[in-house]
Amino acid sequence: MRPIHQAKQSRGFTLVELLVVIAIIGILVGLLLPAVQAAREAARRMQCSSNVRQLGIAVHNFESAYKSIPAGWVSHGNSGEPGWGWAVALLPFMEGGNLYNTIDRNAAIEEAVNASARTTVVSTFICPSDPF
Repeated sequence: MRPIHQAKQSRGFTLVELLVVIAIIGILVGLLLPAVQAAREAARRMQCSSNVRQLGIAVHNFESAYKSIPAGWVSHGNSGEPGWGWAVALLPFMEGGNLYNTIDRNAAIEEAVNASARTTVVSTFICPSDPF
């Protein structure tokens, strides 16, 4: 025979236990977020150093091909500006040959024939951490 006033045992969590679990999860997430951000910034830094390395290799390949480093500025016409910079000369040496082939170097930089090349963003020249 069972006693008449036996207390029911609940099998769920109490409110206090749930709040403690939620607080612990919140603290763990709070500790984890800075670590994730640090890992992302480290990846951005590595990408930036890889871009600089690619630029250095492109300069060395240009020098091997032409026995000089690229000119800082090549202008169209007698005025001296605007013109194409050293980055355009490096494009064929850093997997930018398709973009390099779209440039008409006999036309001025501001002419419509060069508009698409002028506005194309080459990701090697930009570090991921740089603000736009």
